[in-house]
Amino acid sequence: MPEEELSGLENLEELWLGKNKIESIDGISNLTKLRRLDVQSNRLTKVENLTAQIDTLEELYLSHNGINDEGASCETGLALSFTKLNTIDMGRNRLKSTKPFAHLLALEELWLSGNGITTFEDVEHISVLGTRHGACLEGIYLEMNPVANEFEYRKTLADMIPSLKQIDADMIGGNAAHGIPGGDAGRQQSMVARLRELQDAAIIRARQQSEEQQQDEQQNGEAEPKTASEP
Repeated sequence: MPEEELSGLENLEELWLGKNKIESIDGISNLTKLRRLDVQSNRLTKVENLTAQIDTLEELYLSHNGINDEGASCETGLALSFTKLNTIDMGRNRLKSTKPFAHLLALEELWLSGNGITTFEDVEHISVLGTRHGACLEGIYLEMNPVANEFEYRKTLADMIPSLKQIDADMIGGNAAHGIPGGDAGRQQSMVARLRELQDAAIIRARQQSEEQQQDEQQNGEAEPKTASEP
């Protein structure tokens, strides 16, 4: 992502770059107000160059890339102590454990479906996010990982991370009473609905800003003093 392509966008709060064959996250050092970053379905192997967003980034969508544990632990990436990062989607990558996320204390949603997480020991790194004072991790997706086939998978996760309210597409305590479809279909529906909601909100916000800008320009034009016509 060449920095010149994003010049003049310092007030940008959302950046959607899915399916662009992007190999690295860069060129966003001036986007110090960025709250949502979507680089899904690209060619990333590392999460890096997010230092400028350490106090603003809230949601990070990086599914369908090639990021492993090392790539998720870069000093300028997820190793940073983000203060507001509450949602991470890194489904369909090459992760082997949850260790890269254990220090992200603001996390509420962690989506890691379709990786290579094998044992409960690989998950236990994030148990602190559900047991510490003020724990806020409420949802986790680990389906399509080998660990999801373990005996009493849901019960073990619920005991390990007491703050959880949802495991995969199912609410803890069962999903039928909540009218929520289970399995991968439920997850896909919830994710698609969430992304559409965010995109619609971004479009509405952009239209409002455009209308406000046009109104300001019109008002400034009306305020300009008229020159007297020559006789």
